[in-house]
Amino acid sequence: MTSNRPNIVLLIAHDLGRHLGPYGWAASQSPALLRLAAESARFDAHFVSSPGCSQSRSSLVTGRYPHSNGQFGLAHLGWTLHRDEQLLPALLRTAGYRTALVGIWHLHDWTLAAFDDVAEDVSTRDSSPEGAAEVASSRAADWIRHRRPGDRPFYLHVGFWETHRPFCGNDGERGAADQIAIDRADTPPYLPDNAPTRREIAELHQSVARVDEGVARVLAAIDEAGIRDNTLVLFTADHGLPFPRAKGTLYDPGIAVALLCRWPGRIAAGSTVDSLTSNVDVAPTLLQAAGVEVPARMQGASFLTSMTAAARHDRCDAIFAEKTYHEHYDPMRCVRTERFKYIRNFAERPRLVLASDIYNSPTRQSMTDDESLWSHRPEEELYDLQADADEFINLADRGEHAAELAALRARLLDWMKTTDDPLLHGPIPRPTPP
Repeated sequence: MTSNRPNIVLLIAHDLGRHLGPYGWAASQSPALLRLAAESARFDAHFVSSPGCSQSRSSLVTGRYPHSNGQFGLAHLGWTLHRDEQLLPALLRTAGYRTALVGIWHLHDWTLAAFDDVAEDVSTRDSSPEGAAEVASSRAADWIRHRRPGDRPFYLHVGFWETHRPFCGNDGERGAADQIAIDRADTPPYLPDNAPTRREIAELHQSVARVDEGVARVLAAIDEAGIRDNTLVLFTADHGLPFPRAKGTLYDPGIAVALLCRWPGRIAAGSTVDSLTSNVDVAPTLLQAAGVEVPARMQGASFLTSMTAAARHDRCDAIFAEKTYHEHYDPMRCVRTERFKYIRNFAERPRLVLASDIYNSPTRQSMTDDESLWSHRPEEELYDLQADADEFINLADRGEHAAELAALRARLLDWMKTTDDPLLHGPIPRPTPP
């Protein structure tokens, strides 16, 4: 352990991806995040292990892939981590940290034993938890302010709900998005640029503003407590936006997320890291920053040097991601390099299997003739991310890319074997009800 271990504050937003000011979206709705980015290292090629909520979060706190830690699907649908998993907050707690959770967690209740302090998850009060970010961030800020000089270092995990559907603009106290906001709403290139989608993006932006206000409240408390210089702050998301071709898919809009890391004096303000990183790498990184031994079973690798020296993270030249369940069985795995992505689909499905809130959304309803929704899903997909960043042109059947296809197919299979992925042995059944 180090003699001057940092406090750690991890801020995680639901369903946000990279849709915030530092990544070129919703700038006027995210001033606090823009300020944080100016003081942080911004990771421009950071991905999650899975485009599902509990599954991604499981990797964040175990440093392991969902098929290894047992979180094949959503916690509220019966999936749970293996009981012998070592959780980041528990490891820090054993090493002398005080640990606290405020806001959404989205893993089974037994995992809450990793925390000394747990606040009520206000996002579970009803289906549209208006004000959840304000309540959660206010509680987090109060918890920070009540720390006393000389107290042991702490790990604070703050989960924001608002960017999950339904967005604040649907029926919240801010009211529906106005026409000016709708007209100015830029739609991501993988979505139709039409009136229903623009309205939904404008409503999403109101949710982004709520998260931003919560982030500002927590950062202000850190400053007021006089602990800014020895507090490592991370802001991230669990997966991509709740729109077609994003959440629930292995396309980049589903697995690419924001990561901002601030640690005054250790991380260069305004720096960028462009090497590939995954959220399985976050737990090893934070343990190393705290001077805690990283368990050998963790499958991620620390990117502390990349973060503090703005150097490339050279653990490998690829990231891996997976989906097994969300609401439905939808088994797929992928490997992504800087240039190419290979996706292996293990079951006959339509092109997109959508979560119910996305399926029922105005955006999806405007896409009734879109082949990207309804066409048959191929067994293999290969995309050249330089030529086709939005992943619409499948090259798997084109002979000129046979070498890339074979290499990535072999690499994905090797990863599945090395990590003992049970999907190699056949379909994965749903959990047995208790």
